[in-house]
Amino acid sequence: MSRKIASRYVLGLCGLLLLVSTPDAQALPKLPFFGKKEKTKAAPPAEETSAENETEEETEAPAPKKSSEPRKGGDITEGEEGESEMSSDEGSSKAGASKTDMSESSEDAEGEDTSEESDTKTRKLPGEKVDRSVLEETKEFEEPEKVRENLGVDPRRHYMIAKDLLAQKQYKACLTEVNKALALNPHYWDAMYVGCLSLQMQERNEEAIRKYRRLVKFKPDMIEAHVNLGVLLKKTGHLDEAESEYKKAIEINFYKVDPHYNLANLLIEKGDLEGALQELKACVKLAPRNAWVHNNLGVIYQKRNYLEEAEEEFKKAIKLEPANRTFAQNLNSVKSMMKKKDVGA
Repeated sequence: MSRKIASRYVLGLCGLLLLVSTPDAQALPKLPFFGKKEKTKAAPPAEETSAENETEEETEAPAPKKSSEPRKGGDITEGEEGESEMSSDEGSSKAGASKTDMSESSEDAEGEDTSEESDTKTRKLPGEKVDRSVLEETKEFEEPEKVRENLGVDPRRHYMIAKDLLAQKQYKACLTEVNKALALNPHYWDAMYVGCLSLQMQERNEEAIRKYRRLVKFKPDMIEAHVNLGVLLKKTGHLDEAESEYKKAIEINFYKVDPHYNLANLLIEKGDLEGALQELKACVKLAPRNAWVHNNLGVIYQKRNYLEEAEEEFKKAIKLEPANRTFAQNLNSVKSMMKKKDVGA
């Protein structure tokens, strides 16, 4: 009888050692993924109080004072209300962003000078495309792994709620649901992505960069995370790292337009017009009816003094979006340069 007990003990100990040494268990992120649990502060000792007051102080902790100043540094579990509010201009532009179209409003171009001096100036290109396709109703990058089926709780329910809250810009509640989903399934990469996107939409760029870096470490083939991480790195001035993230996304899926488009804009900013031209030509093949791709091609041709080619691309952009004033201004700029070139000749 003692031998059976000893053998069971040895087998149980071996199983415990295997569980602890499993690489997947060591690779999991610490929960909650979006923030740290706050430590509860004990109530301060009271001076000469009655027995009734002493019992109340033992059971009730003092309410923390709300500070009007925003938190600085560190991770937080839920979004601050002050941080989640964006300006009306930023909110309206992000709310109106299309899920599949890269075109943007031409409000920045309104009121620009159309004199002869502006003919030689380059128009500002539209910003990078942030991947928000996860907000589509049925969009899900992968089915969640059922790690803890014995609980009888589906983490996907919290994930779907988090997506709805993110679409409604309720960032604080969104991060709460994300953490609930990750508590049930630490491998739920889609839930992590929604949390990262929530931080990005709040303009909490440094936090979002840290979380995206961890996400691509756990899930290196998630192209959407690489694209959005590149957008944030470029926005914070890390152009080389942003370029690397876009190229990683292209390696994962060459036929996705966004990384080519974002990389082209980045290369234009770095002065690599030849590299940007190649990326935009790839965009034309993948999305021939995208007006901004043709416009940006025209901008590059104009920079390189290929005025006829630039005129042709601007005309294509206007044909696709006749109401876009930026395209019309760019076309007028090229025509003015062509007239000056003829006069000089």
